[in-house]
Amino acid sequence: MKLWKKLLTLSVTCVLSVSLLAGCSGTTTPGTAAPTGTESGNETAGGEMFNIALTAAFTGFDPLRTNDSASTYVNAQIYETLYRINPETGEYDPLLATELPEYSEDGLTVTVKLREGVTFHDGTPFNSEAVKYTFDLIKDPDFGSARASIASSIDTMECPDDYTIVFHLLYEDGVFTAKLAHTNSAIVSPTAQQNQDLMVDPCGTGPYKFVSSVSGSNVVLTRNDEYWGEAPAIKDVTMTYIADESTAVSRMETGEADFMPNISVEQLSRVESNASLTAATSEAAALYYVGMRASSSANPIMAEKDFRIAIAKGIDKEGYVEYMMQGYAETAYSVLGPKIFGYTPEAEEANIAYDPEGAKAILDAHPGWADEKLVFLVPSTPAYSKMGEYFQASLKDAGFNNVQIETLDWTAWLTESQVDNRFDITVYGWSNVTRDGSELMEPNFHSVNGQKRMRATEEDAAKLDAYIDASKTTSDTAVRTENLQACNNMLMEEGYVQPVYNSVNIFCYNNKYTNITRDPGGAFYVMDFEYAS
Repeated sequence: MKLWKKLLTLSVTCVLSVSLLAGCSGTTTPGTAAPTGTESGNETAGGEMFNIALTAAFTGFDPLRTNDSASTYVNAQIYETLYRINPETGEYDPLLATELPEYSEDGLTVTVKLREGVTFHDGTPFNSEAVKYTFDLIKDPDFGSARASIASSIDTMECPDDYTIVFHLLYEDGVFTAKLAHTNSAIVSPTAQQNQDLMVDPCGTGPYKFVSSVSGSNVVLTRNDEYWGEAPAIKDVTMTYIADESTAVSRMETGEADFMPNISVEQLSRVESNASLTAATSEAAALYYVGMRASSSANPIMAEKDFRIAIAKGIDKEGYVEYMMQGYAETAYSVLGPKIFGYTPEAEEANIAYDPEGAKAILDAHPGWADEKLVFLVPSTPAYSKMGEYFQASLKDAGFNNVQIETLDWTAWLTESQVDNRFDITVYGWSNVTRDGSELMEPNFHSVNGQKRMRATEEDAAKLDAYIDASKTTSDTAVRTENLQACNNMLMEEGYVQPVYNSVNIFCYNNKYTNITRDPGGAFYVMDFEYAS
C-alpha cells in the first residue's frame, strides 16, 4: 500500500486545521509585519506600499555572494545582468548588453557590446571596467562567490573601449551566454563594492534602489527615478520574511500583504475562497530531490552503495506528488528535468523506483543496517518541512528504524549543509535560472566547483567531474547531451540523488494588481507588475 494512503487521515486533519493552527511543519514563529502605507507614511504618487510576503529568509543583498531564492527575489529588483532570459521564448534578451555576444570561430573569444548612459545607484558609471571588475570578483577564490563556476571558463578580459568587453576563454564554453544571464553574474558598482558591504547595503543599476532593512526580517526598496529603462508602475516595495505560512496567508487576506511568490498546496483553498485574491501558477524549471552523502557523512555506512540504494527505494515520491502536491507538480524520474537542456526520455531509465519491500530485502541481508542512525537535515521552510516528515515516515515504512530529522532554519541550513561529516541525507530544491543541464550539474554535484552538499566517493566524484566538465567545454549539443546523461545516470544508479518532483510556480496576489508573474527560473521582477485598471 502507498504510504500516502496510510497517512491520509493525519494529513487531512493537518490541512483542514491549517487556518486555526500554526501549521504542521513545526515552524510557528511569526515574522515581523511588513510596514504598510499607513504605518510607515509610504503613501506616494506611485501608489501605496507594495508588500511581498516571503516564507524563507533572505541571507544578504550581494548577488555575487548569495544564491538562495529569497535573496535573489530582492537582488533581482536592484541589480541587472548583461542578458535576461525571455520567460515566454526562452531566448536571451540583451539587458545591460545591447546585442547578443559575438563568438569567434573557435569559440574562445567572446565580444559583448554594452549599453550606454547607465549609472549605478551611487552615481558610478556603468561601463566595461565595471563588468570586468565584477567577473574578476567572481573568479577570485578569496572573494567567496556563491557561483564561482560562472567564471570558470574565463582566462582574461579586456576593455577596448568603455562599452565593449572581450572575454578570452580557456575553453569553448557551451553555456557562456547562459552564465551572462545568471542572477549571480549581476554587475555590481566597483565603487560601492570597495566602500560598503553590499550584503547589507546593496547598489546596482536596476529599477529599484535600496532604502533600508531589518536584519532577517524585511527590506524596503523604492523606484529608481534615474533608471535607464521604462519606469516601473509600482513605486515602493517591502519584502518581509514571515516564517509561518498560515500567518503570511492571513496577511494576504487582510490586505497587509499584496504578493506571495510561493504558496503551498495546502493554503490554496484559503486564497481561492477570497474574492480579493488570485492564486496563479506558471511554468517552472525546478527540481526537488533527496540527496545522499557517500563520503564526509555523519554515518560511514553511507559509503555502502547498497545502503544508499535501499534509501532510494524507500522514497515514496509518487505518493508525495499524488497526495501532498495534488497535481501541482510532476514526479521526477531524472535529475535532468524535461525543461532542461540535456534531457531526453532515456534519462529516466536510470530511475530507482519506490520499492519498500526491495529496501527491506537489502536491509535484511545486512544485519544491523536497519538500525543505523541516519541524520536527515531538513530546512524549516514549509515545502521542505513537509518533505522531511513525509520521507522520514516513508523510510520507516521501508524498514529504516532510526531516521533522525534535524530541522534548521533556511539560513542555517545553507551553511550547515556544506559542513563536513554533518549529515547523511537531506532535501533540496534547485531552480534552474539558465535551463541548462551543465548549470544544474556543476553547482550541485561537481566536487571542486560545486556547493559540496552532495559528496560522492573519491572514485565516483572524479567520474562525475569529468562528465560535467565535458558537458560544458563544447558547443556540440550531441556531446553535451551525452555527458549530461552519463552524469545524470550515475547520480541515480549509485544512489547519490533520488529526484522527487519537478515543480510549477504557485503564487498569489491582491487583485488590485495585474501582470504578476514568476519566470521559469523562479525569479520575479516587480518592474513588470502593474496596477489593475
